[in-house]
Amino acid sequence: MAEELFPEHDGFLVTARKWRPGQFDDVTSQEFITKTLRNAIKNNRISHAYLFSGPRGVGKTTVARLLAKSLNCTNRQPNGEPCNVCDSCREITNDNRNHPDVFEIDGASNRNIEDVRELKEKVKYGPVRSKYKIFIIDEVHMLTGASFNALLKTLEEPPPYVVFIFATTSPEKVPLTILGRCQKFDFKRLTIDEISSRLKYIAGEEKIKVDNESLFFIAKKGDGSMRDAQGLFDMSAAYCDNDISFEKLKSFFNLAQSDVYFTISDLVKNKNAKGLLNYFDSLMDKGYDMQIFLDGLTEHYRNLLIVCSTGSAELIIESESVKQKYAENISKFTQLEIINSLKLILQTEYTFKYSSNQRTLIEALLVELIKFTDTRDISQILEELRELGSGNYTGGSKTTGTMQSGGSISAPLKNETKVQVTYEQSAPKQPAGKIEPVSVTQAVNENPAPSVSFASAEGDLNTHWLSIKDQIKTERKWVYSIIKDTTFEQDEKRNLLIRVDDTSFELIDGYRDYLAGKISKYFGQSLSVGLVKSSEFISSNSGMHYDESSSHETDESILTEPRKPAQPDNFDKIRSILIKDFHGKEINTKDIN
Repeated sequence: MAEELFPEHDGFLVTARKWRPGQFDDVTSQEFITKTLRNAIKNNRISHAYLFSGPRGVGKTTVARLLAKSLNCTNRQPNGEPCNVCDSCREITNDNRNHPDVFEIDGASNRNIEDVRELKEKVKYGPVRSKYKIFIIDEVHMLTGASFNALLKTLEEPPPYVVFIFATTSPEKVPLTILGRCQKFDFKRLTIDEISSRLKYIAGEEKIKVDNESLFFIAKKGDGSMRDAQGLFDMSAAYCDNDISFEKLKSFFNLAQSDVYFTISDLVKNKNAKGLLNYFDSLMDKGYDMQIFLDGLTEHYRNLLIVCSTGSAELIIESESVKQKYAENISKFTQLEIINSLKLILQTEYTFKYSSNQRTLIEALLVELIKFTDTRDISQILEELRELGSGNYTGGSKTTGTMQSGGSISAPLKNETKVQVTYEQSAPKQPAGKIEPVSVTQAVNENPAPSVSFASAEGDLNTHWLSIKDQIKTERKWVYSIIKDTTFEQDEKRNLLIRVDDTSFELIDGYRDYLAGKISKYFGQSLSVGLVKSSEFISSNSGMHYDESSSHETDESILTEPRKPAQPDNFDKIRSILIKDFHGKEINTKDIN
């Protein structure tokens, strides 16, 4: 509609003004709003106040002007569209400079209460020559609280000839008392396809040559704003002399192409720190902006994550040629290393703006990305450990170095690093309620605290149990919290038992090795200790005894013989995984309290 809107204009007009929609049908991607307004005009259901909210450059002010034109049009079409020919329409098209009944006010520069009082004075008087007196207030959220309060009564009960149209990018800053008196319309961001389609139409009308890749780039850089994209289109047309190609745009905008980021990720994958830093240095020598580079790196790893997770490149916002490149390269990466890398990049992006040495920050980021190469999922490692323990291991782990007959691991472990791993397999859990004695054979410290003979302590076991619990309290408060209400008991065979509450049995059972060790250390001798639920103890005149009917037969050897740690047949393979993937180190069990 440019020819109709500005036929007499001989100078250059920016695309955003020259190709501003002249009818509701010309507005891009806001059909639900334009349809509602057209129907309201057609059926004479005009509200006294409207609030248009949404991102910048999506058509809020444009639709406000279209609404003003249609309301005051002297030759309005039956479908509610303005004619764009009458004096009223043409004056509004020319930024309302000459229209006596349409006022467009900038809320940011007319935000004080004095400005609102002046507006209220204008409201008192009827329109000069039109049906409605229309006030368009852009960025209305910038008004002060006092200004909103002064406007409130007028907005609630305005004269029948007044229509307020508010536009804002921050509706959350508008008081609820104002929002409740308006019809609110939320404008959505424009998609890349919608912007590029509109730019392609404009280029055809303006006789400007442009390829699809350039249109895609300009639309993407517009970030959902038609006005921003049209501004970039004007710059591109001027630089390329009305023959826009992507090759020219890359040099004009100093772009880091997608190839740059594929090269970065390949160098990271190959663990080539020297090549990575040299390549980044060459990019900086070419004048690349570090913030744009970091944004592009974030988007690159985001695209890798999307393609890796979905198996398709359809969800990424790139041209078809770049989508194909992602699909071809994704097999190089695992999902876990992409996620870890993306987290690190996002953390760096957050601190980047506060850093006084931004280049060093990015260089450190690039080198640190290498450590996530070949990252393995913890669930995969645990599954392999379970297979090793059951003897069904199929060799899924990629262990560096070779296992030797004596169980030691050859290179690549550094000579100065002596790494060993101990492994002790827990005895299988027995049914709830069964006595589960545990014997401890490890030696007491070389200078043990004075011990108490168990034989002499039998008469007052719980006094000693309190002392043991006090020691545990200083070492492991969590363990103490679950055993503090337990007591020592003996069954008819004089086996030492810890009597626990039924609800705490499972929790305490997980620490029975630790408790047996503490008890044996306290009495200075290896003791067999069992756990039993309170509900399975029966009180009688002869004392406390264990209810044999509530559990399975207990093997005498379990109560009398110490339980020995066992090693699986494939212990060396398990140790190899623990060293490589968990950085395991040997510790002496004598050093464990």
